[in-house]
Amino acid sequence: MSLRVLHVIPSFWPATRYGGPIEGVLRLCQRLLGLGVTVEVVTTDADGPGNLDVPRAEKTLAEGVPVRYFPRRPRTRFAFSAPLAVHLAREIQQWDLVHVTALFSFSSAAAMALARRARVPAVLSPQGTLMPWALGSKRWKKAPYFELVERRNVLSAAGVHATSEEEAREILRHVPGARTFVVPNGVDLPKSLPDVPRERARIVFLGRIHPVKGFDVLVPALARVAAVMPEVETLIAGPDEDGEQARVEALLARATPRPRVRFLGPVYGKDKQALLASAAALVLPSHGENFGIVVAEALAAGTPVVVSKNCPWSILEERGAGLWVENTPERVAEALLAILNDRGRARRMGEAGRAVAAAFAWDAIAKQMRGAYEDIVARGRRP
Repeated sequence: MSLRVLHVIPSFWPATRYGGPIEGVLRLCQRLLGLGVTVEVVTTDADGPGNLDVPRAEKTLAEGVPVRYFPRRPRTRFAFSAPLAVHLAREIQQWDLVHVTALFSFSSAAAMALARRARVPAVLSPQGTLMPWALGSKRWKKAPYFELVERRNVLSAAGVHATSEEEAREILRHVPGARTFVVPNGVDLPKSLPDVPRERARIVFLGRIHPVKGFDVLVPALARVAAVMPEVETLIAGPDEDGEQARVEALLARATPRPRVRFLGPVYGKDKQALLASAAALVLPSHGENFGIVVAEALAAGTPVVVSKNCPWSILEERGAGLWVENTPERVAEALLAILNDRGRARRMGEAGRAVAAAFAWDAIAKQMRGAYEDIVARGRRP
């Protein structure tokens, strides 16, 4: 079956400050193109407080993926773009299926409404926006908007894409009757691990510097580690969001004993793989994740992980690839010390992690998504 799939997302590569969905949609589209699916991305030029320096409206390529960027006005996270809506209204019926990423954005609301009008089936990927922590943030705005706009969008989607069974349950809890299906996020599996030494006293945190990531748990946990192993250094790699890094630095200044921490800023590509491969452990004490792609990336690098039970990674304990713990400073510190003090156990976790990560290889994930698209299109266009 020859498929034409239009992806709509509020921001896109290289606006990596918005986290995993940006790279996830890019990698998915690259693999779909390799599978013979015709793909195009429609998005805005949003990039935090600024805008991307990209061509506007005309088709261009981002890492080999056809994309059209439309200007947003004003520069808000909602990313309103009248030209984007005009383009969708004119072109959406040319596509077999529309895949819309994110809720609570102008592009998703416009794309879902226009898909209904044109009777084009839509897949909707909330990407964690219906998880408890996400909904609880700015609830005074999100709750009424959800009832006015997003509930209908979720119910009208021909398929609602969840990245984990936990996310699917949350979607159905908020919108009974949603047509959910689960396809995990993917990861690039390096053919060989980077040739870097594994630092016994190095912990890595990789991701946005944002309150949801659990720095209120991480900092006191690292202080507990420092009390036992003062030589341990933690590298925090990721973009600062809304000034959160300054708040984390203030927490570190008050910690006793003060742990050794360095902020690296964002890292990508081979630098990211080398950083993960050099770590004794990755830590993610998140307050809520629909997936947590950095966990899969660490597993692919053979790095043991310590992850909170707010993330859908029970497989870590089932397969012996890491530690899945209650999200308290005490439990996170205990787990980190257990890995740091037992090299044999850490090595076995790393080997198990590589095996777990193989299930999330992008080639396999793209085939799963293409299969979901084909099933939806085969059911026919929605009335």
